[in-house]
Amino acid sequence: MDSIETRVREIISQVTGLDPDVSGDANLYLDLGVASVHALQILAELEDQFGISVPDEEFVEATSIQQLTSVIRGLVPEQETASA
Repeated sequence: MDSIETRVREIISQVTGLDPDVSGDANLYLDLGVASVHALQILAELEDQFGISVPDEEFVEATSIQQLTSVIRGLVPEQETASA
């Protein structure tokens, strides 16, 4: 697990109260019960912490921690990804 995934997991855990060690491929909404209000808070925290803007469509389509981490990794500046 790299630092980007760790940070994504920490944000999801802080917002939802979920264990940060949940399965990375579990569906955040169907399997883990993340509510839409939490999803908006997660999005805001991700954008703030990583200094990025996540396109709505990409965020909605990323339904697992692995998928969300992949989206974030693709948006984070290269120098931060290299140190991750």
